[in-house]
Amino acid sequence: MPSNTKSKPIKPDKRAKAADVRKKITVKRANLGPIGCLEDFIPHKLAVVANRLSQSIGQLFERQFNIQVPEWRILMALYAYGNLVFNEVVERTSMDKARVSRAHRRLVDLGMIDVVVDPSDGRKVILSLTEKGMEMCGEILPEAAAREAWFLAALDNHEHRQLDIILDKLMKRSQEL
Repeated sequence: MPSNTKSKPIKPDKRAKAADVRKKITVKRANLGPIGCLEDFIPHKLAVVANRLSQSIGQLFERQFNIQVPEWRILMALYAYGNLVFNEVVERTSMDKARVSRAHRRLVDLGMIDVVVDPSDGRKVILSLTEKGMEMCGEILPEAAAREAWFLAALDNHEHRQLDIILDKLMKRSQEL
């Protein structure tokens, strides 16, 4: 759970269940106590793989399209979901507000997105793709799909399906954090 949130008190029956789960999955290892070697720690593995893949895609986008990963995430969110309020972009991209703010300003400067004040709530802004932004998405998607295909070629079809199922479950669980 993120350190900047207050934990809710756990009811006695839930506390007992949580303790039972920890007993079942805790494995003592020499290097890092219950998690063992850092390379065996699942959150570490996920972070390293995600960072390497993101950096690889980021280099591709910077070199070929002159945009960075946060800008790409915003473009793809708008492409996939249509017009979004700023906070919805933050939620859908899982980026902090400051990063979304910087990236969306650059996309406005590049003419790829428009920003208008929400007519129903003047405190909110709505982001939308411009024609130029739509064209950029059309150019980026085949490149991103090719990079994904190369990465996933390390898996057979069954492993690919399993990975997708597992990641869906972990995505759902991560929303509880």
